[in-house]
Amino acid sequence: MTDRRGEGARGAGLIGTSAGFLVFLLLMLAAVQILFNLYANSMVTAAAHDAAREVAGFDASADRCAAASDASVAFVEALGEYGEAGRATLSWNCTDPAVVSVRVVADHPTVLPPRMAGLISLGHLDRTIVVRIEEFQ
Repeated sequence: MTDRRGEGARGAGLIGTSAGFLVFLLLMLAAVQILFNLYANSMVTAAAHDAAREVAGFDASADRCAAASDASVAFVEALGEYGEAGRATLSWNCTDPAVVSVRVVADHPTVLPPRMAGLISLGHLDRTIVVRIEEFQ
């Protein structure tokens, strides 16, 4: 008499292993995406803060508004290929003479499948940086 209990389950471990590997792969991609977004957010924010600080160094308000375009060029150069690809943009606000305000919007590339990237809502940065003007008295 032969034992036939295990014949119907032949190959079942392959399905479970494949599903587990797929979940593991998606979690690893999510971890890589989170790390990339943390790096990209800090890089873009630092470049935007440097640009705002550079504009805030001018004495007259008209000079600050004129310097905003030069600071935008320096911002793109600081980001390298990332900035040249148009992934990050600056919007300057020169209406308040006491502060320099710049809004930075960036869309980061994703390594995740589009549906998963949409669920986590990673990859978009929208910040406003405000630098106060200091005047000597």
